Amino acid sequence: MDTQSQALVGQASPGARLDRLPVTRRHVFWVVVLGLGYLVEMFDNVVFSFLAPTIRAEWGLSIGQVGLVTSAVFIGMTFGAIGGGRLSDRFGRKPVLLGASVFYSLTSLMSALAPNFEVLFLSRVLTGIGVQAAAGVIFVYISEMFPTRTRGRFLAVTIFIGGISNPLTSFAALAIAPSGEGAWRWVFAFGVVGFVIAGIAAVGLPESVRWLTANGKTEEAQQIAVKMETIARSQGELGSVATEPEGTHSGTYRDLLSPPYRRRMVLLGSAFAVFIFGLYGFSSWVPTVLVDRGMDQSEALKVASIASFGVVLAPLLLFAVSDKIERKTAVLAAVLVAGVGMIVFGQTSTTLVLTVVAVIVQCALVAATTSFYTYIPEVFPTHIRGAGAGVVGGVARLGGIASGVVVAAMYSGLGSAALYLILGLLMFAVGVVVAVFGPRTTGRSLEEISRD
Repeated sequence: MDTQSQALVGQASPGARLDRLPVTRRHVFWVVVLGLGYLVEMFDNVVFSFLAPTIRAEWGLSIGQVGLVTSAVFIGMTFGAIGGGRLSDRFGRKPVLLGASVFYSLTSLMSALAPNFEVLFLSRVLTGIGVQAAAGVIFVYISEMFPTRTRGRFLAVTIFIGGISNPLTSFAALAIAPSGEGAWRWVFAFGVVGFVIAGIAAVGLPESVRWLTANGKTEEAQQIAVKMETIARSQGELGSVATEPEGTHSGTYRDLLSPPYRRRMVLLGSAFAVFIFGLYGFSSWVPTVLVDRGMDQSEALKVASIASFGVVLAPLLLFAVSDKIERKTAVLAAVLVAGVGMIVFGQTSTTLVLTVVAVIVQCALVAATTSFYTYIPEVFPTHIRGAGAGVVGGVARLGGIASGVVVAAMYSGLGSAALYLILGLLMFAVGVVVAVFGPRTTGRSLEEISRD
């Protein structure tokens, strides 16, 4: 590197210096740790939907009570998203990730030991707080610490690793839950693995350089950037670097109300809320709906288990295209496929068709989720990225809360065919709104998006 180039690098912000790096072994390590953390969080998030038929039969729960427990985790996720995002802006990404991981591990153990419906409901609320606080920080961390041209792919890898939780949960439920009274408790107990993930993250993950810079800790951020450049330089040439420095500014919720961030917050919060309503309105009720249609419980769990492989397939498909097509276009395509699949699922009773369509819907829903989780942190600046993504995620979880109760009422009053028709139409609406009104982010630096 010549003297002039060295001077330009020295003027650049730590975030810009990371943006120009090739993929290194350190990036790979980070994404594996974050992916495993997301796996445990998602396991806790989806586990009740697979255990619901067993717990319902053992405790004699009504459909309404199943709906309440399904909604409980989203109540907690609302507070976890909003509070966790703001705490990560205030205290750093890493401390909140570690604290949330320990917290949801403890509440998973509480779910495993729950003696009745009331304690299980409370434990699911608390689990939701920890799960969403940790997940929100993971997506913000990836947007801030991974190179611009590959951050979409890295998030797809994270979702892929986390998506393994879906078939893992379903097959664990299929193998363990029917084996005897109270056996379902062992499935909940798996969540304590979060303690191990927190320990690895404490040692192996640095703080976000963009957060450090925004909070006046530029020297520490530069040290991390220099260390990453040294690792990357051994693998080849480094790219060019933008010289415009990042501002040092600690944000507040009030900053979210300034344009254009207010518009982005309202747009993505409302669209993501409707999407979450439809996503969990479909996935959380598949085993219960199939059993009520007359399918044997083990057969219904088998269909749900096979469908869960769509969760793993989607990130693999997105890995090839996530940084090549516009983020909002990816959302549109995915929700259109999901919507059509939901409508077909509600109209058929053939096991083979139900299974194939369920795989397609799950794949499309996770593709849309991955695109949303990549997209949302990108549209806010560093000083309010945690708060912005947290508020959007928190508002979206209101859709999850509503889903557990409203979908139960819709299902009881209208039947499954009408339910899935409505959910499919809602998916179409989400895609159109995001595609028409959302900002463009793919292939652009976070600072460029913030200035737009």
